[in-house]
Amino acid sequence: MRDEEGVQIAELVSTGIAQFHIMAGDLDTAYRPDEAELRGLLASRVWGTGPAGIAFFQALQALGGPERWLDDTDALVRDINKTPTKLRRAVGNSLSTDDAVAEYLARALGPA
Repeated sequence: MRDEEGVQIAELVSTGIAQFHIMAGDLDTAYRPDEAELRGLLASRVWGTGPAGIAFFQALQALGGPERWLDDTDALVRDINKTPTKLRRAVGNSLSTDDAVAEYLARALGPA
């Protein structure tokens, strides 16, 4: 990131994105074992096949059940993990655009 005309964004933006990147990785690392454990518990179907077990399973599956929640949470964790890279790219694109506009204006307006 560059510093220009008294606007200093380099440290602030790069530090913030780096912290976001670390947090996103920590979130993914912390979530995966819990997700696997919960999916394993659900797959074991410990509630049984009797009337009480069937009633429990039907209630458990209301509104999509925990699998839907797990799938939605998995998608959210993946999106959070991708965001720091997208943010770096967006900032880089913005700075590149600023450079291109400044270059164009310098050519169009000539020497000052």
